[in-house]
Amino acid sequence: MQRRPDVVLWGAGMVAGVHAAACQSLEWRVAAVASRNAGRASDLAATVHAKATTFDELLASKQGDIAIVATPPAAHVDAAVALLDAGYHVVVEAPLACTLADADRLIEAEDRVGRPVLYSEHLAAAPVVDGLFVRVDGIGALTHLSARATQPSPTWRPTDGVDAHWGGGALFDLGVHPVGLTLRTATESGAGRPVSLSAVIVDAGTRHEHGTIKLRLESGLVATILARWQPDSTPDWGLQASSASAVLHAELYPSPTLEHNGEPVAIGAPIRPAGPTLVDDYGYAPQLKRFWTNIRTGRPVPATSRLGRQVLDVICAAHWSAGRNAIEVPLPFTGPRDRTPAELFAT
Repeated sequence: MQRRPDVVLWGAGMVAGVHAAACQSLEWRVAAVASRNAGRASDLAATVHAKATTFDELLASKQGDIAIVATPPAAHVDAAVALLDAGYHVVVEAPLACTLADADRLIEAEDRVGRPVLYSEHLAAAPVVDGLFVRVDGIGALTHLSARATQPSPTWRPTDGVDAHWGGGALFDLGVHPVGLTLRTATESGAGRPVSLSAVIVDAGTRHEHGTIKLRLESGLVATILARWQPDSTPDWGLQASSASAVLHAELYPSPTLEHNGEPVAIGAPIRPAGPTLVDDYGYAPQLKRFWTNIRTGRPVPATSRLGRQVLDVICAAHWSAGRNAIEVPLPFTGPRDRTPAELFAT
């Protein structure tokens, strides 16, 4: 039987708590929790019977196999590079970084140490999305591809007058997920890499911000990606791919379902009577399990920091386009790599 890894959490906020729950679902031991806020570290550590510690202590002595970086995005890369150098296998939450220069730096470190970093696009491991990926290359050339994410305004940071150094608004915090799913679907279907885009952002820096990206792929298909803050709304997330003969439709929120030509597709274990869980039904536990299996068997990790950089490349180009009346922007983005998406939009 495969040995279960020990995990350390770099951060003790909401997302770190979800990763802690995913580890419990897998029966993995959380060995330590570190945070700048000692009280938060102690509180989360107590819920998983782990040791509360500091960032410096996690780097001074290796306390687990896998380190999960779940801090604000601007702090992701420094932490991930330090943890790689300390010998950990590293998972980094989305967004990967706030600038492409930082994403470049992480990939350089990943290549230098020779250990893949898992970019935590957890929805790509959700059973309904996995089911769509398995089927999409069998329906023929895509004629439609779209992904959407509507979410109530975030509570973890201000939304009125977003600090440019945070990274951005709805297309950055929220949009990384539909962008990531669109890129993965394009790859699995054979539609190819993105070659250009145009974008519009409305009500930028407010609780009502929403952005739309028109993403042109190598096949000529133009995918549509929507990310929107909508106060007091129910989360509404979905992914659809269709060809001349078939339609695959994955609903993620409020409840995950997959349909093929309008007929439900049974995927994985049935949803519990109490409703779907972030840990199992939205991919947090499955992605960690696959990452560890890939590490132990030497198989490639499909979602590394290179995917995270490609997602950020699209987000940066989209902000550049939206700040310039929706001009068409070639990809990969050739603009400034040391600026956040919010800075690119405002420049």
